[in-house]
Amino acid sequence: MTAVTPDAWHEVFLFSIQIKGGSEIQYAGITENITGLEFGDKDIEGVPMANGGRTTKWVPQPDESVTLKMWPTDAKLTGAGVVQLFHPQSTADSTDPICVENTRLRNLHQIIFTWAEDIADLATAGTATTANKAAYRITAKNAYMTSYKPSNDDHNLSAEITFKWPPFAKDGTSNKKEESTATTAIPAATSFT
Repeated sequence: MTAVTPDAWHEVFLFSIQIKGGSEIQYAGITENITGLEFGDKDIEGVPMANGGRTTKWVPQPDESVTLKMWPTDAKLTGAGVVQLFHPQSTADSTDPICVENTRLRNLHQIIFTWAEDIADLATAGTATTANKAAYRITAKNAYMTSYKPSNDDHNLSAEITFKWPPFAKDGTSNKKEESTATTAIPAATSFT
């Protein structure tokens, strides 16, 4: 039986981050919302010709990004903290007390968002969805965390984080894909190695 695609995907979604060569870490439990999805324009520009006509010049697609509001509760890389994603340590600190120092290091990440009719049955954002259940997934790879802004507004610790990536890799392949289904399951996300 084919699923009925919802009128809209509401509130609940799965979200994971995978450091290149690492494991997919689930962050839906500390993510309040996606405050910005900037997938870039595919703009054009009219170029005047000597005869008064115009030819169309394609403007390269700019970098893409996503910004999220999160509620970190520690500094570990376990799905409860994000600071080590922004300041990767030469060796990730997982022993209390956690100490995260500013670094010049940067990691590449794969980020995955999944909305699904049977979301409670999915173990991770990158899990294969269920056949005959509506689902929608956005996956971006080769993403850098470019912003980490902690805040204590209203006396509650939160952070706004941004991931940014070029729309294409050096070889011209896509760095982002969007998938949806109402019949065949979306396969498990490809590991980012």
